[in-house]
Amino acid sequence: MKNSFVITRIKKIQIEVNISWFLVFSLMIYTLATGYFPSVYPDLNVSSRWILGGIIALLLFGSVLLHELGHSLVSIRQGIPVKKITLFIFGGIAQIEKEPDEPVKELKIAAAGPLVSIFLFLLFMAMARLLGYIGAPEVLVIPMDYLSSANLILAGFNLIPAFPLDGGRILKSVIWYFSKDGQKATKVAAFTGSLFGFFLIFIGVFLLLNNFIVDGIWLAFIGWFINQESKSSYQSKVLTDIFDKIQVDQFMTGDVVSVDSDISIQELIENYFYKYKFNAFPVEKAGRVVGIVRGESIKRIPAEARGRTLSGSVAIPLSENLVVSPSDTVTTAMTKTAANGVGRVLVMDTEGNLLGIVSNTDILNYLRTYQQLNG
Repeated sequence: MKNSFVITRIKKIQIEVNISWFLVFSLMIYTLATGYFPSVYPDLNVSSRWILGGIIALLLFGSVLLHELGHSLVSIRQGIPVKKITLFIFGGIAQIEKEPDEPVKELKIAAAGPLVSIFLFLLFMAMARLLGYIGAPEVLVIPMDYLSSANLILAGFNLIPAFPLDGGRILKSVIWYFSKDGQKATKVAAFTGSLFGFFLIFIGVFLLLNNFIVDGIWLAFIGWFINQESKSSYQSKVLTDIFDKIQVDQFMTGDVVSVDSDISIQELIENYFYKYKFNAFPVEKAGRVVGIVRGESIKRIPAEARGRTLSGSVAIPLSENLVVSPSDTVTTAMTKTAANGVGRVLVMDTEGNLLGIVSNTDILNYLRTYQQLNG
């Protein structure tokens, strides 16, 4: 996700925070300190309200992180890698590298998050009761009570059968299991997600019209997000079903134009970018592919330095996300083009020979033709 920065890694999963998270974090502290505490705990002094608000906000987002880690760790156990977890304005999202290929896997991954939240609900409730029993200060009991309720709400909301919420994924897995049709299951679950999204937007507008400005905007925004995600999830499933059936060697563009790492950037611009009108080229050194050079990389080189700067020095080094084998599916190629930020992958055999290329343009052109021929 753009505008995010990494804070740590857990089990090789990158944990990052999006700048939008700070907005909701600040809003939560403000709401707790100026609204919740004064009405529920009027005896708390002002400084305690703000300090407690900050502590509770951090612990609540820690709960959200644990919820997403539940999904992620179960996903990894099911053989599906997880690249990162991002905390953002709507909470958290785990970037699972591919969709589960079996309904039971989908069910296990989807159920893991709410189960973690239910466990945290019970844990915080038990701690609140224990602290109350031993006569601990109210300032220690309050966060436990609040976090207990918040995790129960988090679990309950996520279990609503509306895709892409966890409940929607559970619904999808059940329909998929009995119908044996993953695309149909995704379509039904996405439809419920779209309906729920419109429902939240309607409630949000209603609240706005009745002067509940913040709550109305927030609900409408969440509804819009769920609606958009449900549609894109179904479209993604359709694409996967199409491209899972096609091997890269049947789809790639052959006769790839590559450049030598020792030519200057000026020569690269004049003899390759302007001539062939591509926005990236494979780079070879001593007959072996070593990376890809992009127009974006060249833009950062001052014009006066382009004659003495070699192409190889600005090439993106070859990596796993830049290469597919001819026997891979186009779905694999599509996943890697989305992840590598280059918009294309090189098709190479086990000996490192360059056989072809698959780009986002190839995928979009195929889809355009497919839709024309299949309605």
